Formats: sequence, structure tokens, C-alpha cells
Amino acid sequence: MTIWKTVREPVEAKIVIRRSHFIAWMAPLSEKELAMSVIGDRSKDFADATHNCWAWIHGLQREDSHYSDDGEPSGTAGKPMYNALMSAGLTNVAAVVTRYFGGAKLGVRGLIDAYTESVEAALAEAKLIKVIPMQNLSVDCEYAEAQQLQGLLPKLGGAIGDVTYDARVRFEISVPEASLTELCDFLDSKVHSNGLNYTIED
Repeated sequence: MTIWKTVREPVEAKIVIRRSHFIAWMAPLSEKELAMSVIGDRSKDFADATHNCWAWIHGLQREDSHYSDDGEPSGTAGKPMYNALMSAGLTNVAAVVTRYFGGAKLGVRGLIDAYTESVEAALAEAKLIKVIPMQNLSVDCEYAEAQQLQGLLPKLGGAIGDVTYDARVRFEISVPEASLTELCDFLDSKVHSNGLNYTIED
């Protein structure tokens, strides 16, 4: 399976083309359901702009994507932005390019180039990271196993989410799919001797 990339954190870049100001912004997108909320919030910040065009891509196979010209001529903004993100090998990313019209029309080719260059300018500033397939698990264990698990997870590239401390400890964790077998071997070794329970989430 191809490993795509995303931006590590939100990034912004500005360019000026024939007096029109373009502000390109992109951010990591953890869930596709958040795409329009993220884009909407960014667009509200620049509600006085002439256009807030956008594109987003999500999924380990880049199976979900949408884009919008936001009033620019059809095919001159959102699609070029999408193409720039695809060409860069990105997924799980949302991008918005804000335009303040400078008085000079750019024409179809000029707009396509401008929106492409805007995304590329933001990419030049971005720090990219790999999008690694992760598996979520719920683990219920004794405190001794909790300490061992906390020590093991970073070595496997995993992370701890919610933790509940009671008579026992309950973890919500995620681990790269490539490390799942090693983690399950550790958990299985504790199941019978210490009453540890775990569930791999769908």
C-alpha cells in the first residue's frame, strides 16, 4: 500500500499576482467529517475576501475528496488546488486559498496557474509527515501491566488517548497496523495470567 503524506500543522503562504492577493492555507484533516467545518471556519476569518476556494482529500487510498471554485469560473480554482495536493502525494489535508481581487482579470489560464502556485507556495513552507494506517484498541488491565504498556507503546509508534484510573486501568490506544501483531503478542501474554482484556476496534 502506498504511504501518502500530510502536513504536520497548519501552514499559510501569501503571493501577489497582478495586484490580486492570494492567501493559501492548509491543515491536517484527521476525519473527513471535519472537512467542511475546518474550511468554513477559515472562510469566516476572511469573509470580506472576493473568493475562498478550497479542496480537501482524505483516506489511506485518497478515496474521499471535494473541491470548490467559490464563484471563480468553473475549473479554475478548486480543481487546480486539488491537483496540486494530489501531485504532492498528500491526503488527510484541507486547503483554502483566499483571493482579494486586485482589479486585473487573470483569465482562465491565469487563474489556474495562480491557484496552483498558491498551494505550491504553502507546500514550500509546510513540514510533511507520513500518513500511517493506525488501529485503535481498548485495554483493561492492572496497574503493573499499564506501566509496561506505557513503556512499550512509544517503541511501537503508538499513542495513548483516554485513560481511566479505577481499581484497574482502562486505556484507549492507537498503534500502527504494522505493529499490531507485536502489541497483541504482548497483550495475549498477559490475558490469562493477569486477567487483562483488550478489544480491537473496527
